[in-house]
Amino acid sequence: MKQDLKQGISWFCKQWTDRKFRIFLIVALTAGIGLTAECFVFSYSIWKTGRYMILAAALFFIAWIDHQSKRIPNRILKILLAVRTILLAAEWLTYPKLGLAVLLSALLGAAIGGGMFLIAHFISKGGVGMGDVKLFMVIGLYMGSGSIMTAVFLSVMASALYSIVMLLLKKIKLKEEIPFAPFIFIGTVLTMALGM
Repeated sequence: MKQDLKQGISWFCKQWTDRKFRIFLIVALTAGIGLTAECFVFSYSIWKTGRYMILAAALFFIAWIDHQSKRIPNRILKILLAVRTILLAAEWLTYPKLGLAVLLSALLGAAIGGGMFLIAHFISKGGVGMGDVKLFMVIGLYMGSGSIMTAVFLSVMASALYSIVMLLLKKIKLKEEIPFAPFIFIGTVLTMALGM
């Protein structure tokens, strides 16, 4: 555990030297403060607010790592799964009558998010990576069946808009791969901001 903490601090200090990372972090923190305020304005439960903030923070780091190395780390996804399991149990204990509905919504959200991207993975013959499939499964667990489709749609739209602009500016080539996690971060945070 101490070794993981040291590695995490070392990684963060190394990233801090990158000006783009600092700008991205400031934007993400500002969005996080806005989302937290919005959660209180809309009287979200402490559990929904907490899971949204945990997911947004983790997605920030996943987006940055994917942007830098074009990979989504399984370790962060495993931690997110463990945390969501604990939060599901806590939500069930807090709201016993709604516990089953919350669990089913989370599982259906995971099936929809992960399932859609698993199909896309096979159709694109690996163009959509398994990291994206697993990430959307985890996002579905956190956001539930009512919000995952919006998150998917906004993520795809953000990616498409970026690709079109970059193609027109001749910054990327037609078949060039771009990391998708930054757009998943944008789409998911926008979904949260829309009150989903």
